[in-house]
Amino acid sequence: MLTLALLMTRFNLFVLQAGDRVWEMTGFVSADADPPRGKVCPMAPTGAQPLVDQFLGWFAWFLVWVAFPAGILAAVGMVLFGKIFSMPHVGKAGLIGLFVVLGAGLLYLVVPGILAGFLGDGCVTR
Repeated sequence: MLTLALLMTRFNLFVLQAGDRVWEMTGFVSADADPPRGKVCPMAPTGAQPLVDQFLGWFAWFLVWVAFPAGILAAVGMVLFGKIFSMPHVGKAGLIGLFVVLGAGLLYLVVPGILAGFLGDGCVTR
């Protein structure tokens, strides 16, 4: 039984290799073939990088000093409003909002490192 399985595996490989040869003879290139190409490193146009850095700095400043504190204040306000006026759903929504803002802050710290690990130096091999 093992011999038959090995023969069938080799036969399948033989058929696949023969099929690749037929495709290559007709002018098609299989997906496994790596054409000789170089690296492509995208770069910002001249003079654009300082503007991009400035915009990203403003965006980071807005998130850290405006959006996160405003979200925390709104969530705490909802919790207090829910407790004062006996509205338990508002209090629960405020507590959920508080955890959402804290989770977004955590992602704000973690995601750039993950993206840097995926993207590396930004160069792509074509």
